[in-house]
Amino acid sequence: MIAHPDELLDTIYDTAAEPELWPTALTQLADFTGSQGGILFGQSFGASRVYFDYNGRLSEDCNQAYKERHVQNPWNDAMQRQPVGRVVLSDEVVPLASLKPTLFYDEVLRPQDVAHNVMIALAMRDDFCVAFNLCRSARQGQLTAEQQDSVSQLVPHLRRAIGLGFRMDGYRALQSGQFRVLDHLAAGVVLLDSQSRLLYANAAARAHDTLHGPLSLRRNSVAARSPAYAQRLAALIRAARLGAPSASMSVPGSSDGQLITILVVSVRGKDVGRLGDLHMPDAAVMLFIVDPADRLGIPPAWIMDAYGLTRAEARVALVASQGLSTPEIAAQLGLSVNTVKTHMRRIYSKTGTARLAELTRLITSVGMLSGSRKEDGG
Repeated sequence: MIAHPDELLDTIYDTAAEPELWPTALTQLADFTGSQGGILFGQSFGASRVYFDYNGRLSEDCNQAYKERHVQNPWNDAMQRQPVGRVVLSDEVVPLASLKPTLFYDEVLRPQDVAHNVMIALAMRDDFCVAFNLCRSARQGQLTAEQQDSVSQLVPHLRRAIGLGFRMDGYRALQSGQFRVLDHLAAGVVLLDSQSRLLYANAAARAHDTLHGPLSLRRNSVAARSPAYAQRLAALIRAARLGAPSASMSVPGSSDGQLITILVVSVRGKDVGRLGDLHMPDAAVMLFIVDPADRLGIPPAWIMDAYGLTRAEARVALVASQGLSTPEIAAQLGLSVNTVKTHMRRIYSKTGTARLAELTRLITSVGMLSGSRKEDGG
């Protein structure tokens, strides 16, 4: 196992909450591998359109030429046939000699002395792809075997950072002061200060504060009503106040005993200043509260984007997360039991889970912002 600099890993994960840090992360990764620079695209091959991009020390003029005229190019054509997460060396799929006669090479690569590329699809759905590129000069050549291993070991971190970023839309909605949006979310949102005092709770969160509900939002604080769960929730909140990564737990809901999931997230970096502008300068912790009864409202595309599932696998994962047995899943989706078992094996592998309870908690956290049962048509 190759040791990666802590600063690099910290920056990669910080991009989930602060995407403007991607150029820094890409530059650090380029320095770590002795490369020209790195770039991250969210792009549609079919529409030949770049939806977002982060540039780490590469030519912005060449990047603009790429976005305007060269989304369709030999490298992208080759990457459409590659699986998510694989490290692909450009010379293995498009020899440099065959690339040099192209206008793509003349307008995008040659002006910035790029001859080789390391390409990784970090997420893909239909023809939309989040693609990472590590560009190298002719002098630098392709990565050595040791460097390839090092980059391969970073891929799970890059993919997790992208997945977390996709799931932070509601977080950014609060940063922008879109409280009316938050009040229409199916997920509960709670914001606490550095002393764990309640600053804000949306309508969905307040709905859990009833006589027989799972949470108490009174007395300027948030707590689980059941003493058996109150201590665990308080510990997660304390850890988040100290900057710990996000963590989740499940607590029984109302009298039916159905579990709800609580995701606890630390407010970090520039977000403190943004929330200060909203008259919440002491914001420190955010809670997302998700009722599994709303799980079918999660668009399959969210699961597909975050974990590289196919549409069929995403549909099975969403139904399975209701706690149904394999035969029940098969009957609901019109599949054979063996097909469901095959999908579940792939789902556990791609999501890094080992049992249904873990998968249920993960899917709940992905769907923390689900507000529409028809959003994806699935």
